[in-house]
Amino acid sequence: MTKEEILRTAPKVLLHDHLDGGLRAQTVIDLAQELKYKKLPTHDAGELAEWFHRGANKGNLVEYLQGFEHTCAVMQTR
Repeated sequence: MTKEEILRTAPKVLLHDHLDGGLRAQTVIDLAQELKYKKLPTHDAGELAEWFHRGANKGNLVEYLQGFEHTCAVMQTR
């Protein structure tokens, strides 16, 4: 097995993650409904996940951070 194959198949660990950046799209939707938060771009979990994914992969910090407006907004209560 080559070094590249070993690296591709080896288990990975997430060393740095923020709770607000790791929410499932459905969780964001559920919390938004519970809190009556109306700013989500969609209430379809698949579409919202894709929206977050597109924003995270634009290579632009300002656009990437737009997703956190929504995740932070729905995480302000217990």
